[in-house]
Amino acid sequence: MFYSKGQNRRKGWLYSMLRISRRQLMVLWVLLGLLVASLISVAVVYQVRASEYDLAEVVRGGGASVLFDSAGKPVANLTGDLPQPVTWQELPKHLVDAFVAREDDGFFDHGGVVFTAVVRSLLRNLSSMKYEQGASTITMQLTRNVFELQGKSLDRKLLEAALARRIESEYDKQTILCQYLSRIYFGQSRYGLRDAAAYYFGKEVRDLDLVESATLAGLVRGPSIFNPVADMDKAMTVKRETLDRMLEQEMISRDEHDAAAQAPIKLRIGDAAEAPGSGSYPTMWASRELDALSGDFLQGSRSLSVVSNLDLDIQTYLERAVESALTAVENPHEYPQAWLSLADSPEAAQAQRDAFAKMRRPINLRRRGMDNNLEGLLQCCALVVDSRRNRKGNVLALVGGRSAIDGVDRWERRMAPGRAVAPLVFSCACLPGAEDMHISSKDAVYTGRQIGYGVVRDFFDSLELDVDLPDKAHADDLYAGNFRMQLADLARLLFDMQNLGRGYSLSLTNTVWSRTNTPLYAYEPEKAQEYIRRESAQAVASIPPFFSQDDRSVVLNEALPDNGGQFVMITRDKGVAVFVWMGFDKPAADVAGTREMQRLLQRAAVNLAREVFNQSRAVLRAKAQEPAQPAS
Repeated sequence: MFYSKGQNRRKGWLYSMLRISRRQLMVLWVLLGLLVASLISVAVVYQVRASEYDLAEVVRGGGASVLFDSAGKPVANLTGDLPQPVTWQELPKHLVDAFVAREDDGFFDHGGVVFTAVVRSLLRNLSSMKYEQGASTITMQLTRNVFELQGKSLDRKLLEAALARRIESEYDKQTILCQYLSRIYFGQSRYGLRDAAAYYFGKEVRDLDLVESATLAGLVRGPSIFNPVADMDKAMTVKRETLDRMLEQEMISRDEHDAAAQAPIKLRIGDAAEAPGSGSYPTMWASRELDALSGDFLQGSRSLSVVSNLDLDIQTYLERAVESALTAVENPHEYPQAWLSLADSPEAAQAQRDAFAKMRRPINLRRRGMDNNLEGLLQCCALVVDSRRNRKGNVLALVGGRSAIDGVDRWERRMAPGRAVAPLVFSCACLPGAEDMHISSKDAVYTGRQIGYGVVRDFFDSLELDVDLPDKAHADDLYAGNFRMQLADLARLLFDMQNLGRGYSLSLTNTVWSRTNTPLYAYEPEKAQEYIRRESAQAVASIPPFFSQDDRSVVLNEALPDNGGQFVMITRDKGVAVFVWMGFDKPAADVAGTREMQRLLQRAAVNLAREVFNQSRAVLRAKAQEPAQPAS
């Protein structure tokens, strides 16, 4: 047979490359042996570490998360006790399929860890030089929830895998899945499938249909992102993705998939029990903050210690002051004693009291009785925020309405801010390239027109508010504040404007600790980044609608559009900021739009804000002078 010389040369080169000397072969065997020994050593180390954990914790359940005040005193439970775990017998087959398809399609076949997925995750993370992919099975997620394995690191992942293997050897798949479903976080302060089914759909677990099961299975991937209460469109998207996976794995038919994919998500929240942590306004606020954090630690444990910035002395005073102010509006002769001290002299105080008592009350204004009927009553929400150095943005006290019994925190209410949002429009005139623009402090619409819709709209977009801003055809509505936003966001923006434009978040939560006293989160106001351009904030922080009351305190006192009530801010650098809204839940009510009511609200809201401002500062000054307590 004929071979060309070229072919022989190529083959000779290939054979020479494949030749391995005995010495090279020995080196390879040594390296391979070292690698195997290293892997065995790592496995032994993590098996020993995993053996130190008590596996009985898997079926014990967990306790409640507790809210503490700034002095470390327990205030309230935030989550309630863990509901009774679900049982295998009450789980519909389509619900099991939905969670398995979404979270771990090999759940019933693997031993707790999918090693090929771990290797793939390791290579992905090494290539990107950061933690991007976790490769967690349902058993590994249960492990993380039970034993509070926090953070994203290779060490945690290896320990998690070793513990997952132990759990798989101790418990059957049915127990593991039931414990997983009974512990995971479903958003809205809901832990466990039983609680989630009751809250979102008003149902027992056994009664959940395919649409509801797919919704809940998709929800756990991002409880604050795919929550149907917060964003129905995203919830529908993740529901369809779950159904797609179920179809791919032949868990449902094409007809079942298509029908469920098109079906709406029908919430029945009104039929559910009261939310944990809804017993007071501070617990409502703290629960929302935990829900918004929605980090690894939140999904990993419900037994959290939440240390707040709450000052119980200021909180107690604020609650009494709010009710006293509302009573004064409803009853002409119930003028609060604390308001007398706001005047410059006893004579001036008496004159103000007499003038207030003579103000006409609307005929239809309801007075609060002895019962808990809050329908149609005048409402008020108030907020005390620390503005001292390294404490800026700490919420010291808050009230969200007449009584927390109705479960409504009016700081979440959306209202048109009107002229109260004018400082934001004015600040656009101080943006780079627009320094020569004219600010008319009496007319935000005129200023906005001079600057232009594009500049103002881009600035508002940069604030990343959850609002629907007017389009260009309705530009004057943007400048005039004729769009709806949360009262809490309005307070936060005004506070940031008065504090060099830095983005303080008005945080009630100071630190969060696990049940093993591991620090999980800390609010650090000194690290707040510039949110509104510093030069812009400084330029408008002292012009109307802001005004100075005593050359040091800054005040804003504005009636909101469409009978939206009265909004007041009083703040002082290195002191406190107080925000008050007073009005009605239904602005369209006849009493809300009367001239008499508007005059009463203007006087009562600012008096309340000034009273709370003075008292809060006095409390903080007194505590600052107290001798430090020795460490116990």
